[in-house]
Amino acid sequence: MSSVEVIINALAELEKDIDNINLKIEEMKKRILIYSNEQIENLKQETISIANEEAKRIVDIAKKEAEDESSLITKEADNRLSDIKKNIDSTLDRAVDEIVNMVLRETGSSQGQTNNNNGNTSKADEVSSKKVRNVSRKESQRKDESKK
Repeated sequence: MSSVEVIINALAELEKDIDNINLKIEEMKKRILIYSNEQIENLKQETISIANEEAKRIVDIAKKEAEDESSLITKEADNRLSDIKKNIDSTLDRAVDEIVNMVLRETGSSQGQTNNNNGNTSKADEVSSKKVRNVSRKESQRKDESKK
């Protein structure tokens, strides 16, 4: 064999080796792409999981804050309702008296022409007022008891 043939054979071998290396490189590129896609998917899933946990934490905090605020609003409303009930209870007798007096004045003015206000009307007014007040109190107590 001549030196030219040896060189040609060596070049042929070198060419085969280069082709094999190119095939191996292509196969390694495919493996790297598959592996990187798998890693991207894993990281994507981890990111979604972390985001879901964070969102749940934020929602839980917001829910607790809303419940606390709702509780405060409820307490304030109960206090205001209690104050209103106290005001109603404290002015109930006076309101009933005023209404009874207004009614008696109206009926008294129509009867006053025949009665001429001889003093008996004012005592009758007081008795009627007390009766109406007692009936009103009893009704109010019944309503309070039925609410409980």
